[in-house]
Amino acid sequence: MQKLKVVIVEDEPPARDELAFLLNQVESIKIIGQLGDGIKALEFIRQEDPDIVFLDIQLPGLSGLQIGKKIQEMDNEPPMIIFSTAYDKYAVEAFEVNAIDYLLKPYEEERLKKTIERIRKDYFQLDHKVIKSKFDVVFNKLAGNNLSNKIDKFPVEGKRGRIKLIKYNDIIALYTKDGKVYAKTYQNEYRVTLNLTKAEEKLADDLFLRIHRSYLINLYQVKEVIPWFKGQYKVVMNDESEMRIPVSRSKVNKLKEIFSL
Repeated sequence: MQKLKVVIVEDEPPARDELAFLLNQVESIKIIGQLGDGIKALEFIRQEDPDIVFLDIQLPGLSGLQIGKKIQEMDNEPPMIIFSTAYDKYAVEAFEVNAIDYLLKPYEEERLKKTIERIRKDYFQLDHKVIKSKFDVVFNKLAGNNLSNKIDKFPVEGKRGRIKLIKYNDIIALYTKDGKVYAKTYQNEYRVTLNLTKAEEKLADDLFLRIHRSYLINLYQVKEVIPWFKGQYKVVMNDESEMRIPVSRSKVNKLKEIFSL
């Protein structure tokens, strides 16, 4: 069974210990962090990419509601938020930052188990065929009726079967690896359900170039062009790792023309 990665953010040790004890009784849960400070908690969540965050609302540093709003602004697919507090007056604000549940203290074990089970049912029982069909529907809608010329968003696989839409210009490159196609942004890599040829057909011709049978690059994200031996070239892309991509011989002249080399 796939385990859900959970972070507990609670500044009162007794309440934190109680919640951890109850969660440890759930087989599908793995607690990867317990924090009591809002600022440190936000940094930990950004680094560790949990599936669920149990988030107390009243915290030092940043409040739970402030953390929730910042989580929704993350580039990666945000984790699911379950707020916890001794007061129900925050319920409306909690759901304004897309919390999926709201638990009152003291915690009830059965209530907590039902919340976890609902999460698993809603988000973790999708097989690849279901995910792919959802992607195909969205992509066809984006591509149909010439909408692809108006909407510069490209669908990729997010977490838990969701569909994430990436702006064309945020895509550094698309490429094949181990028989699958991936889209690379500055920091992240996403699985794409289309093959590279289909992706090339959908993306803007003046923005992307197929420079190799395994690589489709964003021309505006090329950082350097490196002459290689025997008339070959490589391009260095403007991502965090500065990935280097070979240019096939048939595309060398095209690349030279584009960049006036």
